[in-house]
Amino acid sequence: MLLSIAATDRTPEISLTHEPAKLSIKGESYPEDVSAFYGQVIQAVNHLVESPQGDLEVEVQLIYINSSSIKALFRIFEGLEDYRKKDKAVHIHWLADEDDDIMQELGEDFVDRFPNLKITTQST
Repeated sequence: MLLSIAATDRTPEISLTHEPAKLSIKGESYPEDVSAFYGQVIQAVNHLVESPQGDLEVEVQLIYINSSSIKALFRIFEGLEDYRKKDKAVHIHWLADEDDDIMQELGEDFVDRFPNLKITTQST
């Protein structure tokens, strides 16, 4: 496992594995220090890009995310785009509660921002 971060009341659970290549981000995201928290995630994703191991599965299931965390998530998705550019498939599943219009719309924003990534949004 490249990265395993337990959820707290302010940060999501994050796991990143190499074989199989899988990234999971679940929970709430409003850390006190966004750079410190997500810096390690961005670094781990960049490490994965350096030695891709086949298709990458990504699952994002956030309940709440603040604007600083959204910026960090964009940087993570830029890394996922770099992974795709290594001729590897990236499948991103954006899951949001069916009553959570904000998270559903944010997922659609990521679809629009990263048109070359295969992002599917789904209500849970």
